[in-house]
Amino acid sequence: MEVLINELSLNGQFLSKHKFLDNLQNILHIIKLIEKLEFNLLKHHSLYSSQITMSETFIQITQSRDDRIRKLKSSLLKLSDQPPFWNETQRHNCHDSYTYNTNNICNTSLAESCERDKMILSFIHSDFSQVDLLVQKNNTNIDIYNILDKDQFLEYLLSNSQIEPLTYCQLKFENSNLNFSKIENRYEFDSLVTQEQIEAFILAFDGFSKMSWEDIIKSDSLEYKQYSKPKKKKKGWFRDGLYKNTDIYKFRVTQTYRCFGYREKDKFFVLRFEIDHKISDKG
Repeated sequence: MEVLINELSLNGQFLSKHKFLDNLQNILHIIKLIEKLEFNLLKHHSLYSSQITMSETFIQITQSRDDRIRKLKSSLLKLSDQPPFWNETQRHNCHDSYTYNTNNICNTSLAESCERDKMILSFIHSDFSQVDLLVQKNNTNIDIYNILDKDQFLEYLLSNSQIEPLTYCQLKFENSNLNFSKIENRYEFDSLVTQEQIEAFILAFDGFSKMSWEDIIKSDSLEYKQYSKPKKKKKGWFRDGLYKNTDIYKFRVTQTYRCFGYREKDKFFVLRFEIDHKISDKG
């Protein structure tokens, strides 16, 4: 997948370089996500000369001696004047007409995105405040997805089947009380049958991630509790193998569905999903 940086979203709208840096923090979080997804981030080679404030360009900002800018200088330089540049392999042709809000946008990233994966990353700007941007190529409307927020971007990728549910959860909840690095292949999202089941687990994880451990333990809806392993003579989950000496816990996803895992400090390591309650009934 290819994401293009929207240089049109920089035209001196920031009142100060610090207002710009406030927005840049959000942009860098999104760029980090793009890198983790191994998507390509492209820009026009003129981005470095874009106007940030009415008196300072991108390159002038990077040359500031401000402490905050010094800490971000490497990120600013990488973002503004290092390849890849899409205009070195330009796909859109200005013999065609490309317009946005009736303005000619030929030779811009917004026009180029029409001929690539139709995704663009914008800085905060009143002309690009919506996630769906409508570009007209000749007499045809083209919808461009405008990335403004990391979580919103993840939702878009999931809903359009551009990432798997497990990848979504690993990225969405990476800084929460949930960890998906130990999940067992046979018992994760591939074991679910319907989209409704997938959505139920994701919704439960979203709620779980927003709760403190005190609230999780007290929650009647989650019913977070230890799973009692069957006796040795009985076949059951977690009795033998890697987790035989680990205290396994479970919590309710729906009336029937359960999630199993274990807690280590403030992290719950998700191990298995259950959708028929057969195992849960035994412990």
